[in-house]
Amino acid sequence: MPPESTAEPTPEPTPEREPYAALDILEAEFNPFGMDMPITVFAASFNKGSDKMEGKAQFVLSMTGSGNMFAVVAYQADVAGLGLDDAGKMELLDEYVANDGFLEFTGKDGRIVTIKRADPNDDRYEYVESDGSHGISGAGCVVELTYNIPDADIEKYTQLVQDNYSVDALSPIADYFDTATDFAECGITVNVYKDEARAYAVYYLPDVISVQQIMQANGDAKWWEWDGMTQTALMYDNIESKLTFDTEGGAITVEQLQTELSVRPAAEGSLTALGFGFDDAGMCGVFEDREPHYISVAIARPEWGEFNEDWNIEFIDTAIKGYSLRITYHAKDGRYHISVDKDGESCAYDCYPEKDEFGWEYPDIETVHRMFGDAFDSQGKELYYPALAHFEQFVQEHFGMSARELYAAPKQ
Repeated sequence: MPPESTAEPTPEPTPEREPYAALDILEAEFNPFGMDMPITVFAASFNKGSDKMEGKAQFVLSMTGSGNMFAVVAYQADVAGLGLDDAGKMELLDEYVANDGFLEFTGKDGRIVTIKRADPNDDRYEYVESDGSHGISGAGCVVELTYNIPDADIEKYTQLVQDNYSVDALSPIADYFDTATDFAECGITVNVYKDEARAYAVYYLPDVISVQQIMQANGDAKWWEWDGMTQTALMYDNIESKLTFDTEGGAITVEQLQTELSVRPAAEGSLTALGFGFDDAGMCGVFEDREPHYISVAIARPEWGEFNEDWNIEFIDTAIKGYSLRITYHAKDGRYHISVDKDGESCAYDCYPEKDEFGWEYPDIETVHRMFGDAFDSQGKELYYPALAHFEQFVQEHFGMSARELYAAPKQ
């Protein structure tokens, strides 16, 4: 008898890829610099294909720095890996002043750091000021970090642009030129201060002036001049597309605007999906658990706005053997401030886990050792560790991630 035939198993269908949202450009998949920094991020952008960029594709993270300009310059020098002492950092600040508020250097990882004086007329960000330290007063600064994207990664950045660009929105003008594009020259800028994204693609045509003239003759759209070129705009399917006609370069650039980026469904793993509620200004998110006793976690990242507290994470647990525990994390210097309170008596200490440094006890070391030793059944140097471990354990059990991952999670 012939052997029984067996049917080939049906392959599982490939899951459909979720399109990228514009704000994803700020996440770790696209943003090599991260968001954990002591100055305010206001925008991120990706551009490729332009002759001006000499074949490079670039990611740029833009932020504003206020207050002490030496601190801003010193921080950027440190994270760029320059290895400078304070004197070397002061030389960079002197160069910034001598160049009328401009400084540029390259980090060990290849990042290009550009620092320039803030402009009160630039509407891309909230104007910031310096505090007079080191004789620098008036305008604060804008910091731009530029990263040359490896060839292997360019495709995903291009996909980000594609997912936020609508060829369908160009249907009303599809008879004038082929609106399909290969995204050979394209880009996107996301501005969190203005809550908007602008994605663009460039179309090279043999006779741009003819296309422009035919469109002008056959439509009632408004036209205007900008930087020696002619522009117009159209609205279709709630998407605004602005067209710039470069007759000398033989190109039409189409830029599409998205607004209200933050108004979107909560993504899995976002703070909103994890149960955090945000204030009206969106500057601080709080998670509260009231049973069997009150515990809370609050997060306020610098790029969300000027928060009225000096911490970026706050953890409160009101029942540690009769003690109330409060931990605050200060991203600017990587410091945790840890305190306990019981029956009107309180004490605290600071720690820098990455340096394994603990101390700065209040009101004195004896009180800290007595109260924390009692609260966490520990003594000696070991009593400085359990409070942070308790916080990390709570975050892991309730959110399924580390405290560092929770802090980096998107709002929505």
